[in-house]
Amino acid sequence: MSLILAELTKLSRQRGAAFWGFLAIPLLMTVITCALAGVGNPGGGVAEIRGVRSLLRSLSVGGNPIGQLFYAVGAAAIFAVEYRHAGWRHLVPRRSRGALMAAKFAAWTILCAVSLTLIAAGDLFANLILPWLRGSSPVIADWSAAAPGAILLMALLALAELAILGGTVALVTVVTRSAMPAILVPFLAALASAAAQTQFSGTAIPLPAFAADTLRAIVAAPFETRAPQADALIETGILIGWLAATVGLSFALFERQDLTSE
Repeated sequence: MSLILAELTKLSRQRGAAFWGFLAIPLLMTVITCALAGVGNPGGGVAEIRGVRSLLRSLSVGGNPIGQLFYAVGAAAIFAVEYRHAGWRHLVPRRSRGALMAAKFAAWTILCAVSLTLIAAGDLFANLILPWLRGSSPVIADWSAAAPGAILLMALLALAELAILGGTVALVTVVTRSAMPAILVPFLAALASAAAQTQFSGTAIPLPAFAADTLRAIVAAPFETRAPQADALIETGILIGWLAATVGLSFALFERQDLTSE
């Protein structure tokens, strides 16, 4: 626990990276959702909203290349700070390398969970509280017994995508010992995946973006007009495999890395 708190403290001293990495996306999405919620809604009367579908779409931010770019900034701030300030040589003799890297992944996961919670809170504010402040009586038209489970699954899926992003950033950071490649490589990979999805739509390719999009469609199926034909277990296995590969490789390379000058 002390190592995790230390990682959070180090990030708190990098205010710019902390803001752009974990707060900018929730803030931007809240502003956009509030603006869209106000279009064509003069206030007054009953306002039927599709709040569940809106929330599910907001929580799909983990698959957006621009969103991943911002989150990669936060991840690089966590995983690259010791390389930038030559701090590893002071930390490694006192703590095991595995514990140090595990603390970074734990801090990353906690901050991603907080960021996703803020995204959900912003969506609820825009769709429920804002109409109420304008004098309307908002009613969630698409609420059902399946809604809580779908929201939870979508949040976990977003967290899994961001965990893979964190593993990728950590791996690139360990290999290059630099923050800039750790930001650019995942972003370029996300753009390439988005282009591949457009080019090979409907093709089963074992990439995280393909698997996550399929799982999102499965989770959101009760609230959409079409249901995908796919095996959720296979897609989940793909995500788990990528998570294990990126995190495992980053741990393995870090354990063998020469840190006498870092």
